[in-house]
Amino acid sequence: MHFTRLACRALPVLCLLFSFLFSQAQNQTVTGKVINDADKKPIPGVTVTVKGTKTATVTNEDGSFTLKGLDPGATLQFTSVGFQTQEVSASRAGIISLKSSEAIMSELVVVGYATQKKRDLTGAVSVVDVTKMNKQPSPSISDQLQGQVAGVTITTSGSPGEPAKFRIRGFGSFGTSDPLFVVDGTQTTNINDINPNDIATMQILKDAGAASIYGSRASNGVVIITTKRGRGKTRIAYDAYYGTQRPKVNNPYHLLSPQDQANLKWMALRNTAEANGQQPVYADPIYGSGSQPVIPDYILPFGKMEGDPAVNPSLYYVNPNYTDADDYGRFYQIIKANKAGTDWMGELFSPAPIQSHNLSASGGGDQGSYLFSVNYFNQQGALMNTYNKRYTVRSNSEYKFNNKVRIGENLSYSITDNPRITILSEGNPISMAYRQQPIIPVYDIMGNYAGTVGGKLGQATNPIAERKRSVNNKGVSNRLFGNVYGEVDLLKSLTFRSSFGGEYYSFSGRWFNWPTYENAENSQSNSYSENAGTGFNWVWSNMLTF
Repeated sequence: MHFTRLACRALPVLCLLFSFLFSQAQNQTVTGKVINDADKKPIPGVTVTVKGTKTATVTNEDGSFTLKGLDPGATLQFTSVGFQTQEVSASRAGIISLKSSEAIMSELVVVGYATQKKRDLTGAVSVVDVTKMNKQPSPSISDQLQGQVAGVTITTSGSPGEPAKFRIRGFGSFGTSDPLFVVDGTQTTNINDINPNDIATMQILKDAGAASIYGSRASNGVVIITTKRGRGKTRIAYDAYYGTQRPKVNNPYHLLSPQDQANLKWMALRNTAEANGQQPVYADPIYGSGSQPVIPDYILPFGKMEGDPAVNPSLYYVNPNYTDADDYGRFYQIIKANKAGTDWMGELFSPAPIQSHNLSASGGGDQGSYLFSVNYFNQQGALMNTYNKRYTVRSNSEYKFNNKVRIGENLSYSITDNPRITILSEGNPISMAYRQQPIIPVYDIMGNYAGTVGGKLGQATNPIAERKRSVNNKGVSNRLFGNVYGEVDLLKSLTFRSSFGGEYYSFSGRWFNWPTYENAENSQSNSYSENAGTGFNWVWSNMLTF
């Protein structure tokens, strides 16, 4: 300002010219147009504000706007519900493209049959960050949710395809403690076959207030899931991952070696004798007798050493399938002791691949929207002969007849090939791997399965034999799940919606039970079992929204 006064005193003509140009710059008129970055269509109702001032305007029906009297260095701010806020220099205003904002949409929380802004919530509701959740390469939504939500406990057995246990409101004293799942408005108790890539938003209702919406089934909490929908121009996306699951190896649980077990047993015999005021008697049919435990070369019929006539290979006789009528009682199995110790966990578990491939096509416009996706998932279990293969197809679409009538569907169809094992049973292979003596090898001298038939070795079964005999077991299920709906705007503020949804499912399985010969307790017969079934449930809901 000081320089301006000096210039005006010295050069009156230049002062008048400078003042004129400065006033023209301060009164610059800016015009422009705001469009949707997705479909390039104009966006009416966008607020255009001169940043740092109260000067503002709103775009008209064709997205155009005009602002007068602006400083050329001013910054314009464009804001609209559902779009990302954008700032542009006034000197560069022209065609402004706004991108839709998923962050703003995520602030709308689904609570039953309606939505609320997150800041207006009064109940215990958790909003899941789906983007972060999907970064975890897991087969199901349940696995991906582990550790993502405070106050929600999710436990899994680790077996491929085994359903997780959800605990939102603790453990009940009777009945099940599982929550209710609501997917696109359809209630279900099974989300195991839903493709995690299809999830758009997820909310968890934790308090008892959810029961006022969904009834007693919501007493253990509610998980509300909405799936993705198409919008904007056609978009084709493909994502995949491949990896391996690597269990711990080399005796990760530090189980005792055969020599350590022998030493422990000798110590127990000595301490027991001393406690009873007796002389210790070191005698054991497996570990021999004497002042020190000795690991034998063979463990059948009892601890035998090399050269003993009882371990002559010519005496060996095993007919695994008992095909001869006089087989019973003739079996003579010779098992060479594994003095180094068998790592049963290492034999039972091995690195296993996991992969997922997802292809989707989506889009939308004034007449409707669509999303189609196909997913292939294959998880081989680290436990021998376990796996979960899943094929999923989804179709979410909506068609608008006019501005007042809409119809659509949210449907998914899945095929799952998953022969599960009974992890929690007493005879499951993992339990047997703990219980099986490490002195027993996996196979006998002729390549048949070894086991506890030698006596004084407990009653555990050979877990490798159990898993290899189950290689042809199958468990296949199919499910069609979702809903179809129609909406009519009766008045400007009154909408009627009718939705018919539910699920139709079928399943089948088969199991082979083979004869055994290597255990302390054997079965000489074989059997075959199979099952199959179908079922369905449905719900028809009608709702007026004001």
